[in-house]
Amino acid sequence: MFILSWIEKMKKMPQVMKRIFYLYLALIVMFDVFIPREHAHYFVDKIYAFWTFFALVGCFLLIKISKGVAHIILAKDEDYYG
Repeated sequence: MFILSWIEKMKKMPQVMKRIFYLYLALIVMFDVFIPREHAHYFVDKIYAFWTFFALVGCFLLIKISKGVAHIILAKDEDYYG
């Protein structure tokens, strides 16, 4: 149960996790700068860190849209069960 204890420790330190994820995102963008771009198939492949930010925005939109749809469909009035 090593993984469970590790997850519990990380839940107690959200600021550390946030910094780790920001560092990870910065590393992805830095590594993207070193990828050769002379044989790009699409014009967006020549834009540095395009796919990184595309994925970030896509995840954000997916979360926001699904949360909004869930509130519209699943939300009930206060006295729904009463």
